[in-house]
Amino acid sequence: MLPLRVGNDVATIEGVMGVIEILSSRREYTKINPFVVLLGKGDHQITSSWISQYGSESATMLGITHNNITFVGKGKDTTTILGGFGIVNLENITFKNMTVTNTSENGSGINMSNAKVELIDVALKGCVSHALLIPFSASLSTVVATRCEFANSQCGANIEGSLTSATFNNCVFHDNEYAGIYGENSSTIHLHGEDTATHSNGWNGIHAYRSAKVIIHLPSLHITSYNNGREDRSAIGGGTITNVED
Repeated sequence: MLPLRVGNDVATIEGVMGVIEILSSRREYTKINPFVVLLGKGDHQITSSWISQYGSESATMLGITHNNITFVGKGKDTTTILGGFGIVNLENITFKNMTVTNTSENGSGINMSNAKVELIDVALKGCVSHALLIPFSASLSTVVATRCEFANSQCGANIEGSLTSATFNNCVFHDNEYAGIYGENSSTIHLHGEDTATHSNGWNGIHAYRSAKVIIHLPSLHITSYNNGREDRSAIGGGTITNVED
């Protein structure tokens, strides 16, 4: 199973879904052996629009249509996606080594629902709306992010839903207009790693609302949230922010 190279095997990132449609009918892609998309240096513009599960249309968003896809760039400072991704009812979608920025109206970096996504060495920043958005639903969603950056957007990570779980390992949330991390509607958010930080956000560093649970797997002396415009840690409406030492 050879990787698909954007710019060589297919002209643009938007052509990837059509190729996957064809190849998925011929062979099975799995979590262990996913469909791999290689993104080279420079900017990769998304021009298509995406309609969410709620019927709203977002410009410069690419809708992912199949399970078991891994997108691999050359590095956060080398490969940039100009646009965002919509991921609904899918699993094992992975992004590595890239920056995602969406400057379109209401544009998010990643908007996902009832999905399983992994982010490794990814910067989601410069988005007009949320860098990472998991809107409220009754469906199961999980995201695991490692060494990622959520910055310069309306909100760094907006995590909602009682069956939603987000795990951030050594991730940084900074310079967002409102909150660095926003949890709502009984979602569960785990923060791990000494390099974890949420700082310089215009509103709160960590905001837990409506029974959302933020669990910081670090000693209480660790400076996790600082230099935010309002509160570094805000828990209201039954939300909780708790430090635990594993």
